[in-house]
Amino acid sequence: MTPRSTISYFLESIILSLLGLAGAFYLGYHNGGLPMALAFLLTTSLLACLETSVSLDNAVVNATVLRVMTPFWRIMFLTVGIAIAVFGMRILFPILIISVAGHMEFSQAWIIATTRPDEYRQIMEGSHLGIMGFGGTFLLVVALTYFLNKEKETHWLPVIERMLSKVGGVDNAAASLTIGLVMVTTLFIPSTDKYTFLISSLSGFAVHALIDVLKHVVGGGDIVTVAGKNGLVGLLYLEVLDSSFSFDGVVAAFAITNKFWLIAIGLGIGALFVRSMTVYLVAKGTLEQYIYLEPAAFWAIAFLVLVMFMSAAGHHLPGGEITTGLASMVILGAGVLTSIMQNRSKVA
Repeated sequence: MTPRSTISYFLESIILSLLGLAGAFYLGYHNGGLPMALAFLLTTSLLACLETSVSLDNAVVNATVLRVMTPFWRIMFLTVGIAIAVFGMRILFPILIISVAGHMEFSQAWIIATTRPDEYRQIMEGSHLGIMGFGGTFLLVVALTYFLNKEKETHWLPVIERMLSKVGGVDNAAASLTIGLVMVTTLFIPSTDKYTFLISSLSGFAVHALIDVLKHVVGGGDIVTVAGKNGLVGLLYLEVLDSSFSFDGVVAAFAITNKFWLIAIGLGIGALFVRSMTVYLVAKGTLEQYIYLEPAAFWAIAFLVLVMFMSAAGHHLPGGEITTGLASMVILGAGVLTSIMQNRSKVA
């Protein structure tokens, strides 16, 4: 059997991305001729690049789960999963936020998002605190669950990770630390916004707890073991995980544009390439080849949680999404580099 080329794993994403960029070009041309078309094309491309760079750690974490799932559930991840990621999270989810935040019908929210960009941006940015609370807390539990695993054997940062593994022997360690970190963050949030942040954080914690309940119903153990036994639970976990990663990008996109369709297309392209990257990592056995890539990805998640909680408290990193994306790439790059050094030392 002829080995697949690298480009083949990304071919569908490339084709769909070209169609999306063509759509952005058409929208610009229809609204303001060639100059506007080129501006729309550039904006959409920038959004796609930022979403992809920020979500590289998402692809690595996805791969840790997807590699144990059956071929059927892998196909579901690439079909139903991508539909949820692109159409659900990048198109329907922002409309739902506007509908809930503005106390209006879905149809009215759709009109605002697609025809009143300034009002759309204002409502979305007003929902920023709740989005950061939910997404940040869910990702925090994900990261802590990984590092507090007392059976974890591969330690990228040995001193810190071994200590966290020992702490994981304490009952409810991840839940206790999550609640503690959320409460500390709340201290830095204005009193008028504390309730919103706490409720959204509790919701993120509750969703992860619900997935944990499902894990135990189908056989217990960590999510990787459970995903191998029950692909549906694994798929649900990956979709919520992807959603939590995408929250930050949906809001941060307004630093670049307030055009609904440009944001949807740009972030959708990013979601496509994250899916392709996940499949590529699984097919090539990259996680087995670069043993520190997985823990590096979870450290990148921890960094993203820090950024999201800081943002909820009103403190934003200089450069915003670009800085976050570059930091994630540096962390993952360090994981790959140290893995190569480790492999060479074993050979020597």
